[in-house]
Amino acid sequence: MIGYIMFRLADRDLACRLDEVHEVVRLEGLEVMPGLVPPISGLLELRGNPLPVVDLRSGDEAARAAARGDVLVLATGVDAIGVIVDQVIAVHDEADLVSLGEERPSGLPHYVVEVLRRRGAPAPVLLVDLRQLLAVVA
Repeated sequence: MIGYIMFRLADRDLACRLDEVHEVVRLEGLEVMPGLVPPISGLLELRGNPLPVVDLRSGDEAARAAARGDVLVLATGVDAIGVIVDQVIAVHDEADLVSLGEERPSGLPHYVVEVLRRRGAPAPVLLVDLRQLLAVVA
């Protein structure tokens, strides 16, 4: 069974495959340190280990630092990286988010894998590959 994590960036609902994400944590205690190389925005302490994070939220740095957010942790160990989003909305299974069954519209960024629709909701949900999205901001 395929699962999805649905999250919000600005005013857009996006989703990624559940198997891309190791865990979700609240954005608390982000440390911005001198010498961090973009796209790394800062470090979070996750169970005693530093986790580099990339902030995908829009707005200026001060507004993002003051805003609430969630972190999608993409791996464990030395390969771990966190992705800051505005809000994790829900976890859905493949019965909740269904493919539009159409060909992928042209003009979408390459990190958009598919266009889905939440049952009973009019707006489409873009399924993204988080690793490919991170490569764009790097």
